[in-house]
Amino acid sequence: MKPALISSLLALSMAGCGPSILSQYEDAKLEALADPGAAPASWTADGELGISWDLVTALAVRELQQRLESPDSTLKIQLPLGATATIVPDVELKDTTVGPAKACEACVKVEAGFDGELDWTLGSLDGAVPIDIDVTSVLEVATRESGDSTVVEATMRRASVTLPEGLQVNRLRVDLEGPLIEWLEDRIEQEFPPVPLAEIGDEDLPVRALRLAAEQRYLQIEVLTSSPVRSGTALVPKATGDWYLALDETVLLGLARREAFEAGELDYEVYADPRSLHVDHQAFTMGLRLWRLAGAGWWRDYQVSGTLSLEDGEIGLEPKTVVEQEASRGAAFVDPLALLAQGIILDTIEDALRIARPAELSEPIGGAKLVLTVDSASGGNGALSLKGSATIEEKSKGGKQKQTKKKKAKGSRGQR
Repeated sequence: MKPALISSLLALSMAGCGPSILSQYEDAKLEALADPGAAPASWTADGELGISWDLVTALAVRELQQRLESPDSTLKIQLPLGATATIVPDVELKDTTVGPAKACEACVKVEAGFDGELDWTLGSLDGAVPIDIDVTSVLEVATRESGDSTVVEATMRRASVTLPEGLQVNRLRVDLEGPLIEWLEDRIEQEFPPVPLAEIGDEDLPVRALRLAAEQRYLQIEVLTSSPVRSGTALVPKATGDWYLALDETVLLGLARREAFEAGELDYEVYADPRSLHVDHQAFTMGLRLWRLAGAGWWRDYQVSGTLSLEDGEIGLEPKTVVEQEASRGAAFVDPLALLAQGIILDTIEDALRIARPAELSEPIGGAKLVLTVDSASGGNGALSLKGSATIEEKSKGGKQKQTKKKKAKGSRGQR
């Protein structure tokens, strides 16, 4: 056979191989970048955030307490002879109870008890009367759009106040029950600020839909992510802690795969394609395909194993070992650990665990700071789950932060 003919056949053979690999790669890319479309009318959550009603109540009751203890919480009472007495509540939170509310699907009834005294002044006269104040309020949880994210917040729908029957200040010779109830209810309800509970999604990891529900101990926020793939099984979160988060591992893989294809070419002129993910307790296994499109092109599959880590409240995925799997003809060996070290894939999974967290706002209400802690991370039942605790830090008079422990609810929500 003539050398020129051999060269031509070899060139055709190599050219035939290239488009085949390229075609496979393009098909995988289309699959990874597919638009999931609008949320269907009926959908199954691929992520779930739970916030304990104890935490919701602690934030709301804190606002109630500030309103009752504020220096401008002053009631003016007109006495029969024309004089004006000043009444100032000096009370502290005694207990709280959380119970079911039938007002809406994501509503909770909060009962807060305060005790202390009413300080009164009339000219040069003054005194104090012991008092118990019981406040019953209904909080409704709703969502609002904020840029690329969705904020979940609790708003007071109504409040009622109960005082000891026949409350009087004898020296003032006036019945305080009616005027004081009316004044307290107006003060509590007037411009009660929404209490931010969570912020879901961002520009890089948008969500398609949210759904709120009230479960026995938690406000349940179900999330439909923008992942182009969905799991075939229902998510089963483990509800523990002040808050919890569960994300389906199939969805995590879909988000990571989309990010990898959007990143494009990496080192060694190869492209990364995560194709499977499984998390079991603190261990994970990922199926990773590396594509090379230059020349004839090739692909090689690897199984990467590693561990979950928890450091300073942040979740990390640390790859440890690599096992070679199948490969196309002529595939070279590339160290996948070096590529994973660039953070294109594993960082995306870690970031996905931040698309749904309780709101960590510096000043959610009245100068308080909500501090969140991730206590544990583990995989199981096809999902990666976090659980954590929360502390409300108050600003002291000197400007320093002091921690306030949440009051434990005496009652718990019953199932509807």
